Amino acid sequence: MKLILGISLLGILGVSCSRGFERDYRVVDASHQEIPEWTEELHEWLDDEIDSDELKKNRFYVYHSEPKTSRDISCKIAKAESAASVASEISTFIKENFASATNGDPTKSDQKLSEYVQNDLFKEVKATVTGIQEYRKYWEKRRFLKDEGASKNWDGFVCSVLVKVPKSQLKKAFARTEDMLKKQSSNSAKDQVSKIMEKAAKEYTK
Repeated sequence: MKLILGISLLGILGVSCSRGFERDYRVVDASHQEIPEWTEELHEWLDDEIDSDELKKNRFYVYHSEPKTSRDISCKIAKAESAASVASEISTFIKENFASATNGDPTKSDQKLSEYVQNDLFKEVKATVTGIQEYRKYWEKRRFLKDEGASKNWDGFVCSVLVKVPKSQLKKAFARTEDMLKKQSSNSAKDQVSKIMEKAAKEYTK
């Protein structure tokens, strides 16, 4: 199957990255007895657990929160920030498609378009992506200990969320973003913008 990306903006991958580093905490409670596979191996979990029809219709993303003093706050932040994660991945994908355009990158010759792509594309994509649904959730209560390297003794909660977005909604987001990019483009660049965005949308939602 194609690559489906799990992403994290904050760099602390909750349960997954901690296994590769020395821990400064102990897990004292969790929503599951074992760490769910999707938090660490999303691709494999999707292959094993999600039927092909659902994979054809949706795209899946994982987001991991930083430790917070409240479980509810941690999980609410994780769900809210998952939207930013989705938008970040899509905007990066669009930028890469502009940069690798076979017929030339119109942002190189269109200053207004270039500035928009660099400064405003993420905000535009975030505003256009809708239909994000929470699919799975996992939280841990961690007891951070000075004796094990933490800056202080305290209890913190981390939360991982798996969300899905219907590809039909992603296609609409690409279309709305294309319209905004064309509004920022010179007349000579509009056709090229359309070609790049149509190609990007097709590849991302296939």
